[in-house]
Amino acid sequence: MDKRLAIFIVHGIGDQKTGFSRDMQDNLKSNFKKALQHMGQGGLEGQDDALIFREGLWADITQKGQDTLKDRMFNDSDTSVDWIKARKFFVDYLGDAISYFKGKVSDIYSQYNAIQNRIEDQVQNLSSDTNPDQNTLFTVVSHSLGTVVLSDYLYDKREILESKHRLTFSNFFTLGSPIALYANRFYNHQSPSNPFSNFKPQKVKDPNGVWINLFDEDDIVGYPIRPVNTYCKNAVAADLNVSVGSLLTGWNPASHTGYWENEMVGKVIAEKLAIDWLRINKHDKKEKTLQRMKKYKERYNMPMA
Repeated sequence: MDKRLAIFIVHGIGDQKTGFSRDMQDNLKSNFKKALQHMGQGGLEGQDDALIFREGLWADITQKGQDTLKDRMFNDSDTSVDWIKARKFFVDYLGDAISYFKGKVSDIYSQYNAIQNRIEDQVQNLSSDTNPDQNTLFTVVSHSLGTVVLSDYLYDKREILESKHRLTFSNFFTLGSPIALYANRFYNHQSPSNPFSNFKPQKVKDPNGVWINLFDEDDIVGYPIRPVNTYCKNAVAADLNVSVGSLLTGWNPASHTGYWENEMVGKVIAEKLAIDWLRINKHDKKEKTLQRMKKYKERYNMPMA
């Protein structure tokens, strides 16, 4: 039986009601087959079942409190504010970031712990469909604040992900990610030449894996990560500027939700999955894999080093 790939699609703020995960699954399935055809391997058996998907939802944990807060602030008879719709949008987006604060392990108010426990349960569910006798390559596709949630999870679980779940952290695709902003937590004012040197998010574990950060220049939530420090430049293979969204949203901050169905985003992710699948099932030898990776990076103008 062919080895399969585990894909964990993690939502960001407010994504859980929109079906974005299904859009991404369809996007990746279609582009995975196209990539294999482009590589001259379109006739191989097993490709229809090559990808195991699970959805990562967590924003409902913080939403209840935000809804209660909005109701109290905007339906109070003694107060009046303008721009209600915009304010509600801001409460949801900023509220999740504020709620997702790492308190003490014993802190009963810490939503960080509740969110991380939810992710752990979902990863356990994904691992139940993999081969228990061998490690399965684990690719994370995450969006918005979900990229931060998964970065923290992968760091916290770095020592037990393989031993407990039989998953090898292979690829990390971050979409519209604010991870770079969290470097400011580690700012060292006593080191003006290298003030963010202590910011070290978890690297991929698989030596054949990549971390690719995709962002739209009009998406004010998504930022490049590599420029933060030398560690990030080595950990992240590329910051790719992609154009996402529709005619109505592609030129403004509403592009933030446009990654899921975007053809270019799907191609970047699916082509790497195709390279992995051919390698682990021994359809490609090492030299061929290296050639494919070189062409892959060239095609999307990624740094070669």
